[in-house]
Amino acid sequence: MFYATMKNRAAVLGLSWLLIACPFLPALGALRTTARTVYHPDKSRTESTTNPDTRELTEITYSAENAVILKKVFLLNDKGEPLQGNIYDGRGNLVARCQCHYDELGRRKEDRLLNVKGEVFQQVLYEYDATGKAQKPKVINLGAQSPTIKPAPIDFTKSGEGAPATQGGSRFDPVPLPASGGTGVRDVAPVTPPAQQQPKTNFFKRLFQKK
Repeated sequence: MFYATMKNRAAVLGLSWLLIACPFLPALGALRTTARTVYHPDKSRTESTTNPDTRELTEITYSAENAVILKKVFLLNDKGEPLQGNIYDGRGNLVARCQCHYDELGRRKEDRLLNVKGEVFQQVLYEYDATGKAQKPKVINLGAQSPTIKPAPIDFTKSGEGAPATQGGSRFDPVPLPASGGTGVRDVAPVTPPAQQQPKTNFFKRLFQKK
């Protein structure tokens, strides 16, 4: 009973963090190696690491019991701002993708969360006043199916981390944008993250390499 309750709490927490995965991700400034830990009110924590060589930000959220709830990997631009990302549940399954778009002035304009079918299930729109001050983002939930977050199984005899992600294609696959006014993206094949011990290569080489 205790484990089931704890598992349900982790699932709900994971989904709530997924829904704000992109909208409130801050700009990190010039790319540099950074690592930090943020503790949440329910005693869970999120550990983030920025790798300037691959321009990636990795965030892993752990439950109070040290089980992996959620993992997010973002590709950053040269300003340290997110461009796109993959979101995994605690078991290493790809559950969603994030796309971040900017206007002609380089300001955050829109974030899109897509499920593994390529359907947009949430949009976040950013607006600015006449002086350029950012207004409160508008969140739009669409009719597409949102993902289910599965926490990692908890094994108190080990480290408590989730099962390794399944081997597969590149960490990021390009995702075509829907037509203006559309609510989904079609023909997007889900990808899985590389093995954890596999050395990282340049993002653009991995993105455009032939399979």
